[in-house]
Amino acid sequence: MTHDADADARGWKPLPQDPESGGAKVVTIDGPAGSGKSTVSRTLAMRLGWQYVTTGAIYRTLALMLHEAGASFADKGSVERFVAFLSERYRQDSRSGRVYLGEREVTHEIRTPFVSEQASIVAQDELVRRKLLPVQRKVVLDCNGAVVDGRDMGTVVFPDAALKVFLTASPEERARRRADEIRASGREVDAQSLLKEIHERDARDAGREVAPMKAADDAVIIDSSVLAREDVVKKILKLCIDQGLVPLANPGES
Repeated sequence: MTHDADADARGWKPLPQDPESGGAKVVTIDGPAGSGKSTVSRTLAMRLGWQYVTTGAIYRTLALMLHEAGASFADKGSVERFVAFLSERYRQDSRSGRVYLGEREVTHEIRTPFVSEQASIVAQDELVRRKLLPVQRKVVLDCNGAVVDGRDMGTVVFPDAALKVFLTASPEERARRRADEIRASGREVDAQSLLKEIHERDARDAGREVAPMKAADDAVIIDSSVLAREDVVKKILKLCIDQGLVPLANPGES
């Protein structure tokens, strides 16, 4: 089935095609928590001059809304109401990655361990994923190029993306990175508990029935365990050039 036919079957608008490369100017970067995909995606988008979209933030924002309303993801009416609100009021700054609900910034609130855990649980629900899918695509439809990170971007949300990357790292390295991030915010962290949580979340994300976390068949797999962020960005920039998504002389490549 072609991408356009697949989009029609799912009720999607197909991504706009770039006349030079023949593909949609969307790069997906999937991978587990702590693999560095958010930082890499934001840096890559800035180098390319494209929009950065972190779809995990959409799930986190929904989880925060449900929590503040005292509602459960099993409450289908609340889910549909909040998804409709997100569709109209969710906003993400492409440069800073800051997340807004209307005028309210929720960047830090959605990054707490509690909301992260709730988002992982909410994301297992088939209705939630189905309702949020068009919201995620809507964010990038009008972009002249987007770098999108998540866990099922290349397999489910943007199977028509021109380039798909699966970024991973060892659980120990991901736990170390997350611990450093938490300490930098002034909070204390139990490294062993964090490692345990990462193993549990990996198992939950990879084992869920709906849109499990996995690399797309045509994804390029990059292990960032021993790579600096800049090295990962350069690898993906080269892939973008090889795919014809950006010219060789693109300033971001230098």
